[in-house]
Amino acid sequence: MMLYNLFMKYFIYSLLIFLTISSLFFYDILIIWLLLEITNFLFICLLIISTKDKKMIFFYFIIQIIPSFLMIYSIIMNNIFFTNNYFYFIMLMSLMIKLSLPPFHLWLPIISKYLNWNNLFLMLTLQKISPFYMLSLFKLNSFISSMILILCAIIPPYMMFNLNNFKILMAYSSINQSGWMMLLIYLKNIVWFKYFLFYSFINMSLFILFHMLKNNFTFINNMSNFKINLFSIIFILNLAGMPPFSFFYMKWYMTFLIIFNSHHIFILMMLMISSLFMLYIYTNMIMITFYIFKLQSKLYMKSFMPLTNKLNIIFTMSLTFSVYILIM
Repeated sequence: MMLYNLFMKYFIYSLLIFLTISSLFFYDILIIWLLLEITNFLFICLLIISTKDKKMIFFYFIIQIIPSFLMIYSIIMNNIFFTNNYFYFIMLMSLMIKLSLPPFHLWLPIISKYLNWNNLFLMLTLQKISPFYMLSLFKLNSFISSMILILCAIIPPYMMFNLNNFKILMAYSSINQSGWMMLLIYLKNIVWFKYFLFYSFINMSLFILFHMLKNNFTFINNMSNFKINLFSIIFILNLAGMPPFSFFYMKWYMTFLIIFNSHHIFILMMLMISSLFMLYIYTNMIMITFYIFKLQSKLYMKSFMPLTNKLNIIFTMSLTFSVYILIM
């Protein structure tokens, strides 16, 4: 039974990646919607295999099925009556729920704390590719989009204060990064996907680290080795956009693109101020980690040689991929 579950997990992982990438090669909204729903169904199957809390799975299913019905309804109504404004509004609201954009974001942190690191990574990255791609195919309404972006800048830093559950922190961080990607979609080129890949790989490196540490609850547990602390700090500061790490240069590059190719300077300033607040939150977490490490190191020091070897590999891969994305 255990071997069967393992096989099913990897089979579903493969299908999820294949179908998500396949959706990027279509321009028909109906086909993209169909592929999106298949990936949602596969992800729910994955949750059933790996998650004990069945109420949470049902809650996720309800959250996903409502925007799915709204999407297909808007597509059908648009084909019959050609009501473009109505179609746009319903479709945008559906995508906002799928992407957990404010004010439809509350479901994401609630579900995040019940998922393991693998499933959380998939939900925050792979499951968002198709909705973002659908969003990039529309001409965004300036006022509605601006309000969404302002909320993406304000809500995550405010909600992240005094949190020590790293899974919920990653959920709010994802909401904030979604604001950056939505702003980049205004440029009407592939640059938003470049930013998304960069963010996803940093997330993957960090999630692998915490998965290996078996840290399912808070950030400050299992931190009794200085090298593990160092890798954690590097990945977190990179995610926060701290110079001289690679994600800082990516944001710097995107900032220049937005300034010279878009008129949303006020929104950009809001997102930059929001990033500074989040950097403060991440730095505060790191200071707590160092304090805990100092206390623990007086009591015991465990050997983590196999783990630190894996961390070396993750760090090298992350650095290589980051450099590759920057020079693309």
